[in-house]
Amino acid sequence: MRLKGFWLSIGIILVFSAAMKGDAKMRPGSRHIEPVTVPAGISYEAGPVTMEAVEPLQISHELSAAVTLMTFNIHSANNAEGSNQLEAIIEEIRETGAQIIGLQEVERMMPRSGYQDQARLIAEELGYHYYYGGNINILGAQYGNVLLSKYPITAAVNHRLPKERLEPRGVIEARIEVEGIPFSVYVTHLGLNPDERRKQIMYINELLTQSEDYMVLLGDFNNHPDSPEMDIINTRMTDSAAALEQSSLYTFSYQSTDPDVRLDRIYVSDNIHLEHHEVRPSAVSDHERVLTQIVLKVPSGEGIYKEAANIDN
Repeated sequence: MRLKGFWLSIGIILVFSAAMKGDAKMRPGSRHIEPVTVPAGISYEAGPVTMEAVEPLQISHELSAAVTLMTFNIHSANNAEGSNQLEAIIEEIRETGAQIIGLQEVERMMPRSGYQDQARLIAEELGYHYYYGGNINILGAQYGNVLLSKYPITAAVNHRLPKERLEPRGVIEARIEVEGIPFSVYVTHLGLNPDERRKQIMYINELLTQSEDYMVLLGDFNNHPDSPEMDIINTRMTDSAAALEQSSLYTFSYQSTDPDVRLDRIYVSDNIHLEHHEVRPSAVSDHERVLTQIVLKVPSGEGIYKEAANIDN
């Protein structure tokens, strides 16, 4: 009976892995804070982190930081032929020079990706901090979203989003310090059902209203930017492509051999200055890479928060 149970467990993983392969697109709080995860070689103090506000640090000059953001659904690093191409994905990420990155469809210990810990391998190759939000976990095999950051991730948590279909969805909420300037970053991959997405966006909105930092939302939203459920997105958040008149830069091929829909988007809060938006093709994933350059500015005399966790980099 033990042997039978073992093979049954393996079968569940394989079935779930096969089901996730398609992930077809566009079909008609308690806040427990976890320790951040960092690549090998980057030191940090052990222990839990918090997302509590700390006393502001007064400055006498204007601080500014140019940052390139990216959202990228890596499709488990599998190409159209089903071949795992993680090294190619890493190079596609590296060559963008993006400093804060949200990834979707990232696997850990899944059979179809050769039992790789894809989040850890990507972060180690880039030398970036990272946090993994696993939304599916079956006998240690995981599937979910990742936040990668050149800058320290001082706190992070993965929230489970409301769902009506089989696949669980989540949103990573994290605090990042960019040259001493704090802001909140969210990484998500929404569901396939419009009613489900509406509930998920409502949940994300609740998180957004709790932050007074600069805010960035990176994700695969599985819908059009003008879908009815997107009307409820927090009014502080701006679609970077639309704001920079780049809405024709599509990110996914739905009914064409060329990209014809814009599922993958970057939203920023209204206190962030947008500089540039572009989309770059991927030779591996069925999604394009979406990049937005922003500039953060803190006027003279205003406070910035000190580091919000016990991390020493």
